[in-house]
Amino acid sequence: MEGILTLHKGEYSGDILQMKEYKGIIASRTSYDKNYNSAFHYHENPHVTFIVQGGNLETKKGESTIRKSNEVMFYYAGEWHQTTPTNPNTKNLNIELDYDFLINNNISENQIKEAVTKNFDTSFYIMNMYSELLLNDSFTESSIHSILFKLVSEKNYKNYQSISWCNQLKQILNDEWYVNHNLVDLALRTGVHPVTISKYFPKYFGCTMGSYMRRLRVFHSLKLIKNDSESLTEIALQCGFSDQSHFTRVFKSYTGFNPSSFRNL
Repeated sequence: MEGILTLHKGEYSGDILQMKEYKGIIASRTSYDKNYNSAFHYHENPHVTFIVQGGNLETKKGESTIRKSNEVMFYYAGEWHQTTPTNPNTKNLNIELDYDFLINNNISENQIKEAVTKNFDTSFYIMNMYSELLLNDSFTESSIHSILFKLVSEKNYKNYQSISWCNQLKQILNDEWYVNHNLVDLALRTGVHPVTISKYFPKYFGCTMGSYMRRLRVFHSLKLIKNDSESLTEIALQCGFSDQSHFTRVFKSYTGFNPSSFRNL
C-alpha cells in the first residue's frame, strides 16, 4: 500500500507529552487533541497501548474497530494500522520494546500478544511499568523486568469456562461489581455450596474473590476518575470502597499511581 508511514523508535501518530527510555523499554504518554497523523503507518518496534482517556477508530487488515478508554492493544513490529481519534481528549500510555531487549530476555511478540489479549490485569501492568519508569531510581530496572515477566508468564486461568457455576459467578461479579456480595447468596444464585466457591475460586480465577472484586472496582474507577465533575470521595463510594483513603490504598496497590496522579495523566 502506498503512503505507509514508518514510525521509528519512540515515534507515534499523536503528540508525545512525556517519554522515558530505560534499557530497551520506551514508555510514553501521547495526546491526540490537536496534532496527530491519521495515515496508515507501522512501528519499527512492537508496542502495547493503553487508552487512558477518550478513544479511537482503529483500522487494520481491512477491518475497523472502535477502541475505548481502558482498552489495551498490542501491535506487532511492522503491523500496518490506522488510528483516528474519536474524542478530542484522547490520551494513551505506550510501552515499546526494542528487539535487543526481547532477544536478551527470551520474550517473543506472540507471548506479549497473548498476555495482552487474555490477561484481565494488563492495564494495571502497563500503568505499573510506566510508574516505575517515572521513578527512575536504582530499583527501576529490576522492577520493570519483574512486571513484564509476570505479565507474559502469568498462567491464563480460563479453565472455568467449561464449568457452569463458574460462568454464572463470573457474570454476576462482572455485572454487579459495585455490590458487596454475600457468599451464601452467591451460592444460592449459582446452585453450589458456599464452601465450593471459596475453595475453588482461586483455582479457576487465579486469585481470591476479594482480590477479584477489588480489581474490578479499580478497573471501573479508571474511567470515572477522568471525569473531573466527580470528586475522588464520590468515586470511592460509588465504586464500593469505604472511603477515599481505602480507595487510594487499593488503587495504588494495583496501578502504582494515586487516583489524583492518574487523573492528571
